[in-house]
Amino acid sequence: MTNAQRLDYVEDELETVKRLLVSTASYAESANRRLDELTIKQDRTQSNLDQIGVRVDQLSDKIDSFVTHTQRLFTKTGSEIEETKARTEQLEALMLKLDRSFEEQKSQFQEFQLTTGAALERIDRVLDYLLRQQGGNQNPPS
Repeated sequence: MTNAQRLDYVEDELETVKRLLVSTASYAESANRRLDELTIKQDRTQSNLDQIGVRVDQLSDKIDSFVTHTQRLFTKTGSEIEETKARTEQLEALMLKLDRSFEEQKSQFQEFQLTTGAALERIDRVLDYLLRQQGGNQNPPS
């Protein structure tokens, strides 16, 4: 091989190396652009995750507050139910007492009606007797 051929061969090899270097540089630039895009997307994703985390924390606080309030309501309602049950029992006892009292008063009233009726009948007979007596003794004064 002559020097000229060797020089051509080396120049061809250098040209191939240049093309490879240009191709490698182009690939590296493309990879860097893609890496930059992925970094931007990762930053957006992280920002979204941070916002979701804040919302989840807020929602968790609201749920905790709701649960606490609900527990208070259940406790209050339970107390009110117990109080209502106690009052209902008192009302039932009072109703039974009133019912017994009513029955007793009813019985006393019926007894009163009987005795009053009997007394009125006697008074009526006495009046009839007195009227008959007075009707027989009505002599005009002279």
